[in-house]
Amino acid sequence: MEKPAIPQDDLLDVMEMTQKLESHISHILKENDLTLSMSALMSATINCMLGQCKTLDEVVFYRNIFMQIFDSSIRNIKIKGKEEPSS
Repeated sequence: MEKPAIPQDDLLDVMEMTQKLESHISHILKENDLTLSMSALMSATINCMLGQCKTLDEVVFYRNIFMQIFDSSIRNIKIKGKEEPSS
């Protein structure tokens, strides 16, 4: 599947929408049990992708984008404190 060409205006809209979502999601996660909140967040993400995609190839494409962003975010986290050694 080819990557879609996304106009600059659309990218800016996505950035703005992402910032708003992050703000609201952060607020909700802080007020609720993290395990339940994360489960609900993942379920909502999956349902959004499935609801908007027309083919399995599209689902896989957007899943891969999601995972790349997620992996990148994890690599960029700067957590204070001592890391535990792997056992």
